[in-house]
Amino acid sequence: MAARRRGFSLVEMLIVVVIIGIMVGIGFPKMRTGMTNNNVRAARTALINMIAGARNASSQTNRFTWVKVEGNRAVVLARPRLDLVNTGSTNADTIGPVQNLGQLYGVTITPAPDSFRFNSTLTSLGIVGKTFTITRSGRVETVAVDGLGRVIK
Repeated sequence: MAARRRGFSLVEMLIVVVIIGIMVGIGFPKMRTGMTNNNVRAARTALINMIAGARNASSQTNRFTWVKVEGNRAVVLARPRLDLVNTGSTNADTIGPVQNLGQLYGVTITPAPDSFRFNSTLTSLGIVGKTFTITRSGRVETVAVDGLGRVIK
C-alpha cells in the first residue's frame, strides 16, 4: 500500500495564486478610486472647517479674519495682531495651523479669490458667489461661500 502524502501539490498552489492575482487585479482600481474620492472629500472638509473657523474667530475676537489660499496651502489670519512680543515678519496672527492640502491629500485647489475676509458682523467681504475647486485625478469638488460667509456647497 502506498504511503499517504500530506500537503498541497504545486498545481493546487498555482491555482490559488492565480485566483488571488485575479482578485487583486479587479479590486485595486476600485480601491484606488475610493481613496481618491476620500482624499478630495477630506480636503473639502478641511477647507470648510477653516472657513468656519475664520468666521468664528472674527466674531469672538472682534477682528478682521482672512482665509488665504496660496497654491495648495490655506491659512486663517487675524488682524490687528494681538501677539506683540513675537511680531515676526507679518502683521497678522495665524489662527490654527497652516494646512498644506496638496501635501496632505494630494489635491489641487483653484481659488476664485486667493483670499477673502470676515469682519466682526460676520459678513464676508468680496466673496459673493465665489467658489474653490478641489481636484485630484479627475475627481472635482467645489466649495461655494455666500455673502455671509456660509458654505452653500
